[in-house]
Amino acid sequence: MADAPSSGGTRGSRETIMNVAMQLFGKQGYTGTSMRDIANAVGVLPGSLYAHIQSKEALLVDIVADGIGRFIAAVEPHAKGPDSPLDRLRRMIVAHVEVVADNPERSLVVFHQWRFLGADNLPAAIERRRDYERSFISVVEEGVELGLFRPDLNKRIAVFTILGALNWTPEWFSPGGPLTATQAGALMADTLLDGLRSH
Repeated sequence: MADAPSSGGTRGSRETIMNVAMQLFGKQGYTGTSMRDIANAVGVLPGSLYAHIQSKEALLVDIVADGIGRFIAAVEPHAKGPDSPLDRLRRMIVAHVEVVADNPERSLVVFHQWRFLGADNLPAAIERRRDYERSFISVVEEGVELGLFRPDLNKRIAVFTILGALNWTPEWFSPGGPLTATQAGALMADTLLDGLRSH
């Protein structure tokens, strides 16, 4: 039997089911997790889950949508403003790592399990991910225009490199480790942004 949910909530409530599913999807993968696994961890019969949710995919849809929304809400306020694009991009990177640290399991699902969404739900998730990418691309483009970043920079590749590194953060970052999320994000920003600078 899977471990009992660590989060609060009434047994069998939608919130508890969502939290358990998020933990199991993060640890076992979406395809490796059954409704019976979720029910066992919640402490209810499998059929009882359907009083609160439509399907396993419905859980994945909600987890991915909520997760992407959290990243967008944290990063977008830094994407525009009067200060340097370099400073804004640095804050965006730190904000991303802080969201990861808030719930690494959720981040694992958002970054690595969204591909298992069905044809009806996948396009919306892809578009939300593109919205997130575009917020980074716009800042990089501004940095190039101002001469802060290399003029020959491939902006999309630069952003995909940054996001690729950030999206693996939940694989290694430990909230109880020696670095805070802000410190880890600042160190990542130093490393990732150095290759963009115009020297």
